[in-house]
Amino acid sequence: AFLCRGSGAGADAAASLSGAPSGDENKPSAVASPQGTAGRFTLLMLGATGVVFGDIGTSPLYTFSGIFVETLHTRNPSSKDIVDAFSMIFWLLTLVVGVKYVGLVMRVSHHGEGGTFAMVQTIIGQAGGELGARTKSAVFALAMLGVSFIAGDACITPPMSVMSALEGLPGNVGQNIKVALSVAILLVIFCAQKSGSKVIGLVAGPVTTLWFLTIAALGIYNLAKRPEAAVQVFTGFSPGAFISFWVTGEYRGISAWRSLGGVVLAVTGAEALYADMGHFGAGPISAAWFALVYPCLVLQYMGQAAALIDSPEGVVNPFYNAVPKEVVWPVLILATLATIVASQAMITGIFSIITQAHALRFLPRVGVQHTNPDERGQVYIPEANWALCFMTIAICVSFQSSAKLAGAYGIAVTSTFLVTTALLWLVMRHVWKWHLVPTLLVVVPLLIMDLLLWSANVLKIVDSGWVPIVVAILMCILMHTYRWGRAQEERVMRQESEVLAEELVRTGGVASLSDMCTVEALQVALKTSDFVRGDRAVVFLTSFEWRVPRTVGALASLLGYLPKAIVLLSVRFDEVPFVPEGRRATFEALGAGVYSVVLHFGYAEPLTKEQFSIQKAVAAVVQEQCEAHPELRMFGVVAPAGAAAPNQGHNIGGNSNSDHAGEDQLFAEAVEVMEAGGAADWQQQQGQHSNEGQHRTTFVLHKLHYVLQPDGGHGCLDRV
Repeated sequence: AFLCRGSGAGADAAASLSGAPSGDENKPSAVASPQGTAGRFTLLMLGATGVVFGDIGTSPLYTFSGIFVETLHTRNPSSKDIVDAFSMIFWLLTLVVGVKYVGLVMRVSHHGEGGTFAMVQTIIGQAGGELGARTKSAVFALAMLGVSFIAGDACITPPMSVMSALEGLPGNVGQNIKVALSVAILLVIFCAQKSGSKVIGLVAGPVTTLWFLTIAALGIYNLAKRPEAAVQVFTGFSPGAFISFWVTGEYRGISAWRSLGGVVLAVTGAEALYADMGHFGAGPISAAWFALVYPCLVLQYMGQAAALIDSPEGVVNPFYNAVPKEVVWPVLILATLATIVASQAMITGIFSIITQAHALRFLPRVGVQHTNPDERGQVYIPEANWALCFMTIAICVSFQSSAKLAGAYGIAVTSTFLVTTALLWLVMRHVWKWHLVPTLLVVVPLLIMDLLLWSANVLKIVDSGWVPIVVAILMCILMHTYRWGRAQEERVMRQESEVLAEELVRTGGVASLSDMCTVEALQVALKTSDFVRGDRAVVFLTSFEWRVPRTVGALASLLGYLPKAIVLLSVRFDEVPFVPEGRRATFEALGAGVYSVVLHFGYAEPLTKEQFSIQKAVAAVVQEQCEAHPELRMFGVVAPAGAAAPNQGHNIGGNSNSDHAGEDQLFAEAVEVMEAGGAADWQQQQGQHSNEGQHRTTFVLHKLHYVLQPDGGHGCLDRV
């Protein structure tokens, strides 16, 4: 876990909790030697246990109570009903996690990455040519739905997990005190996001592993203590047990269907297996599931069932009812730590989703802070953090207990299951090229199972299921509006470019310099207009490499001036999760002193301050291209003493006849410091050059929202 990269919906969670360093050489598939394979695989399994299975590992805290107390409204279930409920839990764990996710969904990989966005990119990238416009729109709509319900799930997981852990407190502790403690723990979790994920990462794997071993030991203890009940529980492995629950049991028919709203709590967090696949790899996640998590969960549910058969009134708090009194407090502390880890993984996973959604043009820009540049997953988004903190605390105070929140938890999870199954159908048909009949044989049973689970939870919308639905609707509106708006913006820009191209063909020039929005128009204007070309280099940021920002036209029309070297710098998020450093920047000389530099990033890459450095990128390109394009030598160079100031005639930043030997030395020093991002400090170290000369490189980072009106009308309305 300490040697791998992170991505996917919960990838930054994975990296945060495992401390994964950056670098392409640290991909899970890059094993240095056969001798290190076993140790590395074990570390990956440990990391997957701590990050991937934290949520599903805390499900035993509330599953049985969700089935009987909240769904079937009984506090005294019969032995047969308890065994049948265990049978449904066992087979749901087997089919949803073991068959659907491990057996099928985790086979879908986009450059080794998993998650909703990775599945969408796989479909569009490998089968986009044969998909119609409506199908592509449906794929993007499914992506927005899946991500939106994960966001809704993130609002539910922390309060659900923390409140369920604290329900093990003694009965004389009032509910208000439990809620206050839950709120305090949630505040600590969110306040620690900026710098605390590294500390949590040091204990995530060991704590969660200890948690699984503990609940397995408790299950074995209860089975051994109650042998007669254990014999009854073993009959739950037969499919006939849950079939009888539906057909002949006390809660047969509609009531059995309603009980699925509680049974689904056993598989909450199953989507994390696929979301974190790119970080740990399918092999370690599958091995951790079958070797540790799956058997420990089954043993725990068996032990709970045996304890409930012996004392069915304990169904109100089934987990702690099966814990010996002598170890209640140690188990309570361990359960609290385990729920904190599960909450932390979901919170940092949301940070990852937001950064990826922006890269894929689903969300607007947000401020992303990287608290540790050496660790890929140390991502912190203040706006998302505090919005999520407010939501979780409000939910905690409103619902008071994990049982009342079970319905909200189920609707978010089952909706994600449905979206994944729908996308899996498209992958099978259009990417794997399966025939229709085999695809139907696989997908239809999964779809029926997902629909049964989802429909059973829809009944709880009035109680608490409305919470994730409201969050999902708001997220969908935000993503759809932003994506639609960006598409309209690009369409308008391209229409402007087409009109300008027709004008260039018709007249051979540009009517208005302020409308100079394409590279072709800029080149024509530079050749036909009498601009002052200052001995200076300017970098203009632009949204599209083919479009010239309006700041260039503003300089030309208002001042009659343009720099000698114009670099159009744009950022492109490619449809791959990671871009190697060797292909980070592309350069093109467009002629007439105009150059294009495009920075490439993968949609799953966190943009650290060091990695996303404009100065470093430009310096690298300049160093590589300066021999072929001498104008680029002006980057980072201080004009020698005696050069004309910008306001002294038309030779702006002049003295083009300066000694090349001295300029070579200055250029070498400037490039070296620019790569380190310290151009200002270097300039100050140059003594008289800093005081008497002019730095020739300017970075234009912002759009020009309005300019001074030439007719003198500078009032507020004119500016607006």
